[in-house]
Amino acid sequence: MHCTECGTEATDQAKFCSECGHNLSAAGSVKISSGDNSVNFGNKNQVTGNTININSKEDDSEKAYIDRTKIKPLSIAGTQLKASWLVISGLLGFFGSIASILGFLGTGYQFFFIVSMAVGAILFPIGMVLVQTKHMSFPPFFNLESGSRGEIYFTKIEGSCPKCTGKLKLRSIGPKNNKTTVVRCTRNPDHMWSFDPTVLPDL
Repeated sequence: MHCTECGTEATDQAKFCSECGHNLSAAGSVKISSGDNSVNFGNKNQVTGNTININSKEDDSEKAYIDRTKIKPLSIAGTQLKASWLVISGLLGFFGSIASILGFLGTGYQFFFIVSMAVGAILFPIGMVLVQTKHMSFPPFFNLESGSRGEIYFTKIEGSCPKCTGKLKLRSIGPKNNKTTVVRCTRNPDHMWSFDPTVLPDL
């Protein structure tokens, strides 16, 4: 061990420092510092009757908390839709319309099948996102989320800004082809946090 006053090395049995005479067995705090706020002990090192204080840097940044403020099932004719249904109907509508357009080319039915193909092309990617990530944002209007059994819900996610009195809402920022959904304060746009939908409880 070492003397806490002058740092001179001493044996474990020594009661007083051979250099400065400091009482090595006196009770008190032993100041130990090591790299990265850590202390390393060997096999025969012992610390008894002393308190070791290690200062660690804490993250003082404000944390934002959000939650669903509105949940509404997405239903058609009383039947709640599921994410897997969007995938299947999207595929059938897209490829079925292509075949139908070829058969009805030049007729009045052609426009109907073109619209059907466009709807299928929209439903398929939405269904795939909901199956894989269970969340799809359409800021600032609403969100689509799928539950534990695949049911689809309209949801609204909000919170209170921890830095001011503003409201937290989901916003889409970034370049047109690479937008990111974030949690942003309505009062001060500089109050912003990254959005992770996995922190929300399952529906």
